[in-house]
Amino acid sequence: MKKTFRTLVILFVLLAIPALAGLGIMALWNGIVSGVCGFAAITFYQAVGLFLLGQLLSSGFIIPLFMGFGSLHAIRHHHHEDWRDHWHKMSDEDRREFIQRRREMFSFRNRPGNGEDATK
Repeated sequence: MKKTFRTLVILFVLLAIPALAGLGIMALWNGIVSGVCGFAAITFYQAVGLFLLGQLLSSGFIIPLFMGFGSLHAIRHHHHEDWRDHWHKMSDEDRREFIQRRREMFSFRNRPGNGEDATK
């Protein structure tokens, strides 16, 4: 029962965020862009499509939101103390590798300030 409830909550969130974003995008587009630029009004489904396209093109924020704090399995099945113990038992090399993986996962390529030239 508890697992089913959590699954339903996750499913609701994954459906609610694009739906709410679609409503916002549709209202803004139809209220601003159509009036100012003269473009045609868009439907709810087109707005959700624009939101999902933006998520795909910009690496999104929905999936990293869940992955940023560990995997869903780890969040659901491990206590906070387990994470702290695990971190303290890691070697310095393991910590460096973990931090490097997180930096690569959440950084944009060719961003100024990360040691690379942004013009490449």
